[in-house]
Amino acid sequence: MEALLRHSALGVHILFDNEVIAKALKDGNCEKDFFDFGKMKKVQDSMTELIGKKSYFDKMDFLRQLDSESYEMLIRTYFHIVENAVRSANTESH
Repeated sequence: MEALLRHSALGVHILFDNEVIAKALKDGNCEKDFFDFGKMKKVQDSMTELIGKKSYFDKMDFLRQLDSESYEMLIRTYFHIVENAVRSANTESH
């Protein structure tokens, strides 16, 4: 999973289609979902299951089985993690 995050930080997103990423991230209301306990529990469980999948193909099969809301929430959470990883790795601040 760390390799996937590193690649995503460089702009290579092999788990998600670019069009779906754009759709999931364009919604301005997505931030409120991070304060909904039920939704966050669901996405946390999904992320835990995704991380637990051993191979790329197992991860892709799992993602294909998610409903659209769970999939989009997972994308937003994934990119939130990527963004935080990039910020924490950047030692320079302005």
